[in-house]
Amino acid sequence: MNEDDDGVLPLPSLMEAWRPPTGGKRSLRGGTLRIRSGGKGRGGSIAAPVLSPAEARAKLERIVRKAPEVMVKISGRQRGARHLAEHFGYISRHGKLEIRSSEGEIITDEKRLKAIAADWDMLDQAMNAHGKDRPTSMSMVLSMPGGTTDAATIHDAVQAFARVEFEGQFSYMVALHTDTAHPHVHLTVATQGADGTRFNPRKADLHHWRESFAHELRQRGIAAEATPRRARGHVQKRVRSSAHHLEARTAGQGRDLDLNRLIEERAQAFARSQNPERRAEDVLALGRQKQIRGAYADAAAALAATGKAEDRALAEDIAGFVADMPAAVSRRLARAREIMIADRNQAADRRDREEKDEVVQRPDIDRGARKARDRER
Repeated sequence: MNEDDDGVLPLPSLMEAWRPPTGGKRSLRGGTLRIRSGGKGRGGSIAAPVLSPAEARAKLERIVRKAPEVMVKISGRQRGARHLAEHFGYISRHGKLEIRSSEGEIITDEKRLKAIAADWDMLDQAMNAHGKDRPTSMSMVLSMPGGTTDAATIHDAVQAFARVEFEGQFSYMVALHTDTAHPHVHLTVATQGADGTRFNPRKADLHHWRESFAHELRQRGIAAEATPRRARGHVQKRVRSSAHHLEARTAGQGRDLDLNRLIEERAQAFARSQNPERRAEDVLALGRQKQIRGAYADAAAALAATGKAEDRALAEDIAGFVADMPAAVSRRLARAREIMIADRNQAADRRDREEKDEVVQRPDIDRGARKARDRER
């Protein structure tokens, strides 16, 4: 199929649906290496990538046919040589696993890992003219959903990803773990570049890294994707791992941060308010998902109109994908809806019990009147 066959897709609306999240200007080089940027938006945010019709169709197929989504997560920051050496010990399982450096060295010796940690810390201190308390390194975890990709392919893709994104600018170390439910790779990057550049990623960088990692996996025959959650119809924000860690640290200290309890309290307040009001972000989420659903619906209609069997098949897949999207409500509103339904059911049960008691007490009650009331309900 040539690119002319894909020209029917409504590319502007699809590009907007797939637009990466905002969150600061990219701070690292390589940001437009594979994703041809459409330019910077207001406030330094990154505009939606410009894809050719053929690339857009391929991405659309992967999304609606639910290709596995890659994960790239910043897992921690290490401060000082000792902390970094302990981290290297953890990802190497204390010398039982190989660590590959950005220079191509394969390392299992813990003394060598401590020496590298000292080198990274020495460079950071030499460049730290103002004596700021700042991390020596940043650690990431890259993976795919369990059972979708073999460990060797993930490892190879991460190494290629790291070469493209960081080689020649930031030192890094790569370690593959296969002792959990699914294989994953630990990537640790020095925060101080030899040229004076600091490794300080923003949200836009993280999205780009997901795209870059997914690209490397596709180069190795894996149908991986890296779409924003909202492009798949999800509007409920994920609870950040930092919030879970904070909850664990404060547990039992008299200032517990019970996330589920907070959601429950806010949901009950909304459900039982005389004049409940949606928050501005709830209204925006509803409108955003409506736009995204519309973009997919327009794409399905355009494909169905071509009369080609392969286009009709993709149009049907798009329709099913949209139908399966979750409701555009926050956790608070979803729980509030459950509470309101439960309250209505309890009220109906209470009325039924009262009417039964009335029948027992007044056997001469008009049965016809009761039936009429039941119909009205």
